[in-house]
Amino acid sequence: MILFLLAFIASLLGGFASPWWWPAIVGLALGLWKPEPRSVLFSATSCGAALAWGGVAAFYQIGNHGLLGGRIAELFSLPSGWWLVLISTALGGVTAGIGAEAGRYLRLAYNAK
Repeated sequence: MILFLLAFIASLLGGFASPWWWPAIVGLALGLWKPEPRSVLFSATSCGAALAWGGVAAFYQIGNHGLLGGRIAELFSLPSGWWLVLISTALGGVTAGIGAEAGRYLRLAYNAK
């Protein structure tokens, strides 16, 4: 639960000002910090970051009444701008999960020496 909350809060705070790869940094830091099994680490960080990035994307989608999202969705032949929110949610979660796995393996490699 703590990993989920930390991933959510850090991704949410960074989501407004940081680039798209910010969840990978969050996941890497959490993977280095907390020794957990792979499934727990990946699922907690990916769900926390996905929820945060989905919230940020929905905030921007609602904030401009879907105008920008609709235009970008039209550019990519998507039905609506809300598909971009779903894609951002999935990408944020997968990026954080992969970062957490990388952090876990770095910690294991460092401890093996």
